[in-house]
Amino acid sequence: MSFKNIIDEREKGKIRFAKSQVEKAYYLGEFKENIIAALHKDQLEEDSVYMEILEAMKEKDAVLMKMRRDVSLKKLKPYIDEAEKLGIKYQLVDGISYRGDVALVVVSEEAMENSDEDLVIRDMDQDFIDAGLGEEFSKARGKKICKNCFKELEEKLPDYRGSFKKMNIFDKLIGHKCPVCGKK
Repeated sequence: MSFKNIIDEREKGKIRFAKSQVEKAYYLGEFKENIIAALHKDQLEEDSVYMEILEAMKEKDAVLMKMRRDVSLKKLKPYIDEAEKLGIKYQLVDGISYRGDVALVVVSEEAMENSDEDLVIRDMDQDFIDAGLGEEFSKARGKKICKNCFKELEEKLPDYRGSFKKMNIFDKLIGHKCPVCGKK
């Protein structure tokens, strides 16, 4: 091996090490190849519980869930409850060395083939926006919506039907307004 090749290999090693340290800082101190799934801070603070994270915790290799301490405990509680139920360790972390906005990771015991994947779960709002429904629908999950909005949801995004309830005549009589369109 020539001297130039030795130097090139050494530089490549330094670059790989630096890249792994950046990834580790991004994923709350864990290597990317050990991450099953992750959420950004704004996803935890705005949205309801991500079923994808609960499913990730059920994977056979899942051993740890790490969460940033600067997220409200109220928002973390459903994930903590699931971790306790499944016997998965969980840890609240904080540190100035963490970079980026990842706030929750589910960690695998073994390295996985995920180096090319985006491990952060897709934002729930994006499904509604992509379907042409808007964020109003996403924010109204778990609530009663009017018949017209429910019909629009069924046409454009039927997988989310179970996340909404239809307003009934009693709701209209007591003055309940649809959280999506504002009509009674």
